[in-house]
Amino acid sequence: MTKTMPVTERANAGLEKEHALERERSGTISMYFRPLEHFAEVNDPIWRDISSLAIVGRSIFSTCDETSTVERLVLDEDTLRAEDHVNFNLGRTFELPDGPDGEMDIEGLAVADGYLWICGSHSLKRDKIEGGGVYDLEDLDWDANRGFLGRVPLLDKGDGIFDLVGAYEPLDKTPARHARMVKFSKNKVPIRDMMAKDPLIGPYVPLPCKENGFDIEGIAVRGDTVLIGLRGPVIGGYAMIIRLEIKKTKGGFLKARKQEATGKRYALQSVDLNGQGIRDMVWQGERLLILTGATTDLECFQSVIEITDYDPERSLYPMVEVKRLLDLPPKRGVDSAEGLALATIKGDLKILIAYDSPSEERVSDQECSVVVDVFDLPAS
Repeated sequence: MTKTMPVTERANAGLEKEHALERERSGTISMYFRPLEHFAEVNDPIWRDISSLAIVGRSIFSTCDETSTVERLVLDEDTLRAEDHVNFNLGRTFELPDGPDGEMDIEGLAVADGYLWICGSHSLKRDKIEGGGVYDLEDLDWDANRGFLGRVPLLDKGDGIFDLVGAYEPLDKTPARHARMVKFSKNKVPIRDMMAKDPLIGPYVPLPCKENGFDIEGIAVRGDTVLIGLRGPVIGGYAMIIRLEIKKTKGGFLKARKQEATGKRYALQSVDLNGQGIRDMVWQGERLLILTGATTDLECFQSVIEITDYDPERSLYPMVEVKRLLDLPPKRGVDSAEGLALATIKGDLKILIAYDSPSEERVSDQECSVVVDVFDLPAS
């Protein structure tokens, strides 16, 4: 049995003295988007609501949690400006239960094996107080597009530029790649349905996001292995990762296969993040990087942590095996870190952090732009 460490020990476990927690950022990248009038299904200023990041070559993919679209920008390493905005609406490739303009709340992006993987939050949300007073809070809403998990082929156009395409049919003997998703509908969402039956996670599935309810906010992929990071629930101080082994069905969809060890279509892994949840993840080499934050709307430290020699089949990572790389400066009411990605800039690997509710000094509504932070990535 694993003993729980005292809070004071857990808060400092896994830290090395040479790694300062509050690192100065090494730079910034300015992301420039096209004005909203160019897009039929986008009504929100997407530069103010970045919810996830993924990078391949010089192409930066991002999402806004109010849409069912993915945005692509191209980074100029000399100017550190990301421009050439292309919008990809998932509803034009996939049949979505709430249509192409329904909110997907995309909270996870990952690049693997020539695909961009995309995951919705799968979470319920509570109504805000409006004309009906406090009992407006009684209502919980489900946006069906939030149940999306799928992948879209990446087309390499050269010079580090990648586009999303519905299908890629190469002229050589390279296998064809097609956009595929886990089959779901308004009332049948495989991941939520599986987790509702889990004895540990199940009680939290009917709860809304930001109240320790079931809430996906990170995805990392290697081969057929898909890791899904949960903002909530955090249980006993431990954050949770769902591991799926994905296969293609004869009908052209994706599906989690049964795992030999458990006979289930998923496995759970717990990580001691000192009571915080997962906001994003990157699987790089033999290490897993996790962006952490509060599972609720509380303000707290937001950190990037590292698990070296990461094994997706382990069931538990205690705090002593988790290294904190940096703490982001806490700010009241702004700069909620939601996007984590790695980028090679001038030959050096860097950490990029993007924020929901960005502080005003980061944003220009006139230029449809936002500034994201760049940090040096310590050697593993």
